[in-house]
Amino acid sequence: MQRSKYTIQKFIPTSSFKIFYISIFLLMGLGASQNCLAQEDEFANDPVSGTFETGLLGETQTTVTPFAGEFELHIQHRFGLIENGLEDVFGIYASSNIRMGLNYGVTEKIMLGYGYTKDYKLQEFHGKYRVFTQTESNSIPVSVAVYGNLSINSQDKIVFGNDYAFSDRLGYFSQLIVAHKFNEKISLQLAPSFTHFNKTDSLVEHDKIAITLSGRAKVTPSMSVFFEYDQPLNLDNMREYTNSDQTDPEANLSFGMEIGTSTHVFQVFMSNYEGITPQRNILYNSNKIGDGDFLVGFNILVRF
Repeated sequence: MQRSKYTIQKFIPTSSFKIFYISIFLLMGLGASQNCLAQEDEFANDPVSGTFETGLLGETQTTVTPFAGEFELHIQHRFGLIENGLEDVFGIYASSNIRMGLNYGVTEKIMLGYGYTKDYKLQEFHGKYRVFTQTESNSIPVSVAVYGNLSINSQDKIVFGNDYAFSDRLGYFSQLIVAHKFNEKISLQLAPSFTHFNKTDSLVEHDKIAITLSGRAKVTPSMSVFFEYDQPLNLDNMREYTNSDQTDPEANLSFGMEIGTSTHVFQVFMSNYEGITPQRNILYNSNKIGDGDFLVGFNILVRF
């Protein structure tokens, strides 16, 4: 649901915004140094494989990147809320959102991609760097990746109100992803993130830190079940408005199943999120878990 287009406000990034990105770069440097040490003993400590089937699990990114030289076509679809039951076939006939994207494995550790989302006409440029990978001996106990997303709102400039500038269209999302494969069936990951919009709706914060917990359990060699929980952190020292005026985003719960082959991955799930683009989901989600505000979503990935 779109908000009023005449109540949007600009914002200058806070010190929290700068500190977060400095921390990300420090972690990348630490990871790179540990990776070099691990490579010295790579034959005795082979990296684990199959922590997750693909770089996308429901609504969230994983530590997985495409192979070097490999393309991935993503189709992500979100139906409407299921609240009307059979009236609109549990959201299938309701207004829906869709995203199509293409990712490319630049190296074994670096992914770059582009996508386009229907709602808000968002164009996205994103990338992922796999800092290091968990080893079979657990000498490196976790896999770590850094993900970043830049979105451009392509709607008519009248949506942005007075004093329009191109920078008003930009939204940012960055995430540190830490995953561990416990055995051949179970993997979990924890992912703190930071979202920033240069311009937002009235009474909506420009900055938001969130935590995502997600996991997958293999049922058969080709089928898995998974879950995801995203919690925006409504920190008092980051608030731009008083508690009575603030519009806080809602948490998200996703759960579903995944079927994978060497060339295709199909995921179908229930979710509170409908924005698809992570920064829209984190900052603007108004669907409440307790009210049963769920919708059906599916992701299709094709490798070539």
